[in-house]
Amino acid sequence: MTTQVRTNEPYALTRGEGLSDVWFFGGARCSVKIGGEQTEGRLYQIHITEQRGSGPPLHIHHNADETFYVIDGQLSVFVGDERIEAGPGDFVLGPQGVPHAYVVRSDQAEFLATFAPASMDRFFEELGGVPVAPGEPAPAASYPDPEEFARGAAKWGVEIVGPPPTLE
Repeated sequence: MTTQVRTNEPYALTRGEGLSDVWFFGGARCSVKIGGEQTEGRLYQIHITEQRGSGPPLHIHHNADETFYVIDGQLSVFVGDERIEAGPGDFVLGPQGVPHAYVVRSDQAEFLATFAPASMDRFFEELGGVPVAPGEPAPAASYPDPEEFARGAAKWGVEIVGPPPTLE
């Protein structure tokens, strides 16, 4: 489902709805709530559910700010030289141009990641996303070659600058 919305009109999805719903590298379920098409490129937001110990490599967005709003579970979010422990109701900003990443500390975490402007639009679908099939379990986690992933991420203005953080 893709919906074009003019700026002066409301936009809503019900619980469980998304413009697209993919497994990213098998472990993270990413449901796009609103994208660049609906916001004239101003905003891109995804709902992510991810398991303990998982998270992205340390990276820099050169074209967008990224925010994290934790709904359930616990994240350690690394922004620049800071380690921020975030739980339900907590909000963290990963500013454009600053290295950041996170690791899930609880058994599972559920959070919203928002990018402004919408420079990450279609990133998760095109760079490793496997469509979620209703009733089917997540595919086995699989990670691409780091150099190949870094080249693909660069298309969206993302520079990979380190490995994913760990629970240690």
